[in-house]
Amino acid sequence: MDNVKLVAISSAIRGLGFSSIWIYSSIYMYGILGVPTFFISLVFMVGGTISSFAMYAGGKLGDIMGHKLVYSLFLLVISAVSLLYSFDRNVIVSAVFYPVVFGIILILNGMQSPSSNALVSRSSNVQLKGFSILRVGGNLGWGLGPAIGGFLLSFYGFGYLFLFFTFTSFLSFLVSLLVREVAVKTPERKSNFRTSNLALILLSFSGMFLFMVQAQETISLSIYSNTIFSGTFYEIGIVYMTNGILVILTQPIFYKISSKIGEYSSLVIGGIVYTFGFFTYGFDFNLSQMIISTAILTMGENLAFPSGYSIVASISRKNRIGTNMGIYNAFISMGRATGPLLGGYFIPLVTNHVLFWFYVTFPGLISTVILLLAYNIIREYRKRFTLAEQAIAG
Repeated sequence: MDNVKLVAISSAIRGLGFSSIWIYSSIYMYGILGVPTFFISLVFMVGGTISSFAMYAGGKLGDIMGHKLVYSLFLLVISAVSLLYSFDRNVIVSAVFYPVVFGIILILNGMQSPSSNALVSRSSNVQLKGFSILRVGGNLGWGLGPAIGGFLLSFYGFGYLFLFFTFTSFLSFLVSLLVREVAVKTPERKSNFRTSNLALILLSFSGMFLFMVQAQETISLSIYSNTIFSGTFYEIGIVYMTNGILVILTQPIFYKISSKIGEYSSLVIGGIVYTFGFFTYGFDFNLSQMIISTAILTMGENLAFPSGYSIVASISRKNRIGTNMGIYNAFISMGRATGPLLGGYFIPLVTNHVLFWFYVTFPGLISTVILLLAYNIIREYRKRFTLAEQAIAG
């Protein structure tokens, strides 16, 4: 089996458990441990902020030590840390230790992410196709994970949810061992975080604002769904599962669309549709309506997310792909980190559902404006590195 499929399978398995912990930890910290909602938002922010720098470090480590080694190593460490949730009662009953361990898991996950992306990029003849396959795998886990987690919580409790997280973490690590390292046949160059790649900088800022919208699936969407479904975990899980299932069923269709209209157009149009899908949650009052909104945002996600990673790879030298993926992921992680604070700020202030979702999705509009202004710069960088690769190959 090739690397792209193996990384996608590992991502899917990891996503099953990690997504459940990601979605339901805020409910656990607030409802079981009595942690204030503002502090919960800070946990996501601090963990996500540190994770953004960890992504850069992980990408750079992968460029130096080999992405296969870094990828598997940090998946193993995540598996080991997950044991604390499953077997250390001092951690799971503590309003201090549980959030700390949660933050550590976020950071470790950030360390492996650039290497998994670099392995996909270097193993793909067509980068957009490779990232589309990876996206299907990730969304399979992130779609089914909250549904499975919601079922476990509804009928068995949080203890089984933690065991599920540990099991999927170790299984994901075992699959990663089958991935082959991909050598880089370009000269080594000193790399650092201070990149002069203007296209990468603009693309990263755009991604940061778009993922501030994506971050609303944590505290904002969980609390919003909880008010509609009165705390029925498995129905909340169905909302998230809809996204994962639709990604799997429709990603091949949207890959063809992206290939036809181009990655840049896919990123712009996808970002607009994705933002609009989240905004329409403001009009929803039952499960059926929320499924329709989720279907809308999924269409945008299928267009935008793989195209963003593919463009990063296309504007990077081969020996800088991991580092540049780390920079891009660092900005994305910053968006995920600050997004929950945005929702947490407006939840107690805005009672109108439509206004609330307008405020928390406004960063998506900023993301689109940045992309439109950066069109010529991105095109020039892609042309430059395409010609450079052709010269090396010739």
